Amino acid sequence: MFKKAILLSSVCSLTIFLAGWNWHKQEGDPTARGLNLSYIDSTVKLYEDFYRFTVGNWMKKNPVPKTESSWGSFNEVFERNKKILHEILLETQKNTPPRGSYKEKIGNFFFTGMDSVSLNKQGIAPVLPLLKSIDDIKDKKGLVDFLATEQGKGNGLLFYVYATQDDKNSAKMVLATWQGGKALPDRDFYLKKDFEKIRQGYVQHISKMMTFTGVNSSLAEKQANTIMKMETALAEASMDRVEMRDPYKLYNVRSIADLNKLTPSIEWKQFLKKMGAPATDSLIVSQLDFMKGVSNLIGSESLENWKLYLKWHTIHEASAYLSDEIDAENFRFFGTELNGVKERKPRWERVMRTIEGGMGEALGSLYVEKAFKPEAKERMMKMVKSLQLVFRERIQNLDWMSPETKKKAIQKLEKFTVKIGYPDKFRDYSTLIIERKSYLENVMNSNAFEYKRNLAKLGKPVDRTEWGMPPQQVNAYYNPSNNEIVFPAGILQPPFFDMEADDAMVYGAIGAVIGHEMTHGFDDQGRQYDADGNLKDWWTEEDAKKFEAKTQVIVEQFNNYVVLDTVNVNGKLTTGENIADLGGLCIAYDAFKRTEQGKGNTKIGGYTPDQRFFMSWANAWKNNTTNEAMLQQIMTDSHSPEEWRCNGPVTHLDAFHEAFNITGGAMYRPVKDRVRIW
Repeated sequence: MFKKAILLSSVCSLTIFLAGWNWHKQEGDPTARGLNLSYIDSTVKLYEDFYRFTVGNWMKKNPVPKTESSWGSFNEVFERNKKILHEILLETQKNTPPRGSYKEKIGNFFFTGMDSVSLNKQGIAPVLPLLKSIDDIKDKKGLVDFLATEQGKGNGLLFYVYATQDDKNSAKMVLATWQGGKALPDRDFYLKKDFEKIRQGYVQHISKMMTFTGVNSSLAEKQANTIMKMETALAEASMDRVEMRDPYKLYNVRSIADLNKLTPSIEWKQFLKKMGAPATDSLIVSQLDFMKGVSNLIGSESLENWKLYLKWHTIHEASAYLSDEIDAENFRFFGTELNGVKERKPRWERVMRTIEGGMGEALGSLYVEKAFKPEAKERMMKMVKSLQLVFRERIQNLDWMSPETKKKAIQKLEKFTVKIGYPDKFRDYSTLIIERKSYLENVMNSNAFEYKRNLAKLGKPVDRTEWGMPPQQVNAYYNPSNNEIVFPAGILQPPFFDMEADDAMVYGAIGAVIGHEMTHGFDDQGRQYDADGNLKDWWTEEDAKKFEAKTQVIVEQFNNYVVLDTVNVNGKLTTGENIADLGGLCIAYDAFKRTEQGKGNTKIGGYTPDQRFFMSWANAWKNNTTNEAMLQQIMTDSHSPEEWRCNGPVTHLDAFHEAFNITGGAMYRPVKDRVRIW
């Protein structure tokens, strides 16, 4: 019941699997910075597996820590940022910040989260008032009213209703719905035979959690099976992730009257009023079948079963903010059984992440004061302009696109908004109440605050200065509705972005990141939005067919990568990210070749500039992942695993083959089979 209902469903990010690299000067070569030769595994032939050749020794020496589900360059970058954030949190406890300031609220939030003595004394008590409010529901109308009231607090239980930009009119904010209601990561975990063991473990977990409410284990088991049956019904009605890659399938405008007919169990005028939304004539219903399924389930399941369902999700969503015993059981299933994580992160880090979720920009404003240098922003702006120029020329020189579509593609590229570092104006948290009384209450308050802030956008001009992630996050993203590329300060830090590194290392990593986000504007989803961020077909029919044919080659390529036993990468699900990786790498390489180093052939650390560029790319994706987390990534993530994000794109570049004289082996791709999309 404490899940964020604000979604950025169309935003294409580099994801948390984004990687940096470990900057070390090489022994015997003081001029080399960034390329660590000790990472190389010389037992692997480069032409067979470029990734494992370049970072194989690092992988052997850096197993996944017990507190993680994966470990790679991203984690190394975040470790540095995490120390800065920890220092900020500790400072709020040592000093007495001004009353009502961001520092005071962050300090209060941190204090309640760290007070494990009080949390352990309280046990399940903080959620008992919520459980009682569920018990007090008298009928199905009361059930729907309860769902609406909780929605207004930011708690999307069965589905989410939120304000977002209209895909076909990006200057307008509208209400939209999004499917939800399930605790397992994806619908397939409920439906596919492969996940039977996980489903059994999930039912056992629900049963254990329900015993914390005071019921005996026998009754708790029956309750768990009922809850599982209801979630499975929701899964059956849910749209799958591949289908959701088509923005047109998600754009279903329905009048209130038509929506009432589609979902007779929900009276939408009353629902919206109860949740605090302004009156509206219509909503965008992203998944029609799901909303119909919800309505059917409300009608068919007994009120008592619905109360069980709501109680379970209340406890589940609150578990991380309760006693160690409850939190530990939640971690046992969702951390260990589902993701292969052996130990919980230290409490301070868990609390820090909660604060980031509730007051991310407030914490970020303090972070940039300590960690972000203006010179980094200046160099990034120069690189962005350089890559935009290269991208423009690449579009002009495409041999498969007509002049008509090229013109519109260039118009879109030139209208990119670029955001670097942090927002010009940070979010105002003055009305958010965060006190030293209750950790759970602070979480609930921050959710309600964020949700009300979201609904308040309706009827107002779109704020295109707003950011979709806090500045301390080690990530980047493209937002098609704003036609913008965004690079938070968190990614522009040593060791990821080093002002002293040679251009080959910089362009092979952060340069490729910039190109990646630019290319998202022209991937299988992004290409469907025009220069103003509107979902609109600006392609000729023939050009669209040629694009789809080239894209299909990438889909089939990644479909053939075997990850675990018989589990392959889902080429269709990962299409957009794979296109962005390929495009980003090509653009970054062309931009690099315009630098002084790129024009020359002087070796550093025994490697040519071109070789260092591609090895920087490989270093950027070094990573180890537990089998459990890898399986979940394949099922739910639009990004391919790091090994194939590295090896897949380079096989299409002539320059890669030439740099390492690759004429055969798994890394070799015949010239006729190399795809150039952007």
